[in-house]
Amino acid sequence: MTTESPAPPSVSVLRRLIVWIIVISFGLAAIGGITVLLGGSLGEPAGKVLATTAIVGAFSVAVLCCASLLGRRLRAFGVAGVVISLVTLAWSLVLLWASEGLPQGDAVWRLLGTGIALTAASALASLLLLLADRRRPVVRVGLWVTLGLFAIVVAMVIYLIWAGDVDSDVFPRVLGIVAILAALGAVIVPVMSLLLRDDAAERAAVGSVTDASARAIADRVQKAAARRGLTIEQFLDAVDPAVDPVHGSFPPAPRPGP
Repeated sequence: MTTESPAPPSVSVLRRLIVWIIVISFGLAAIGGITVLLGGSLGEPAGKVLATTAIVGAFSVAVLCCASLLGRRLRAFGVAGVVISLVTLAWSLVLLWASEGLPQGDAVWRLLGTGIALTAASALASLLLLLADRRRPVVRVGLWVTLGLFAIVVAMVIYLIWAGDVDSDVFPRVLGIVAILAALGAVIVPVMSLLLRDDAAERAAVGSVTDASARAIADRVQKAAARRGLTIEQFLDAVDPAVDPVHGSFPPAPRPGP
């Protein structure tokens, strides 16, 4: 039985910090967009402000999706998704506001397309990976098959962005089929996890009760030792000298004689 351990305080603080940064940045972008719409003519600067609002809002959603894995077993993937999203957001704003000062060429836009593809895939995969601890075989198999399809779609999209010269008949068909299957899995897997969640919910309840009982016992032992002015090891030795003070276990029982 495996249960998800509570997130450490540092992870909870980091998660709240990310959320507040996103809320504040998107709020400022939204205020700028509303101010432009309530102002005079909608020229190029106004269009850039509105585009900034849309870009910040879209990438904020992606960052929140990736940040949902923080404090979980697969948090490394969530951290990578947050970094990719923030880097792509910064590159998008640079291209929007300072494209004149950058080297001209297709590479800058190909980098942007690659970042957008990776950001979208990371956000969707992070939401699906919230189901990674489910034990139903059909949910687990469906989850990893869907993630594999996501990886194929991202690889094909990035190849299309950088290679360009692909079979105009076969490649789009294969990409479309794989993308449809990935989207189908992204819908079916969460639905199956909701319909087949009884056993998982029962295991989580049992695990939480077990953890609570262990914490209650440890708290009682600590308080009892403190009342007698002893350490926990001294208290355990006083209660039963056979208890190993390091590992808290009993030595093996002697074998009965012949």
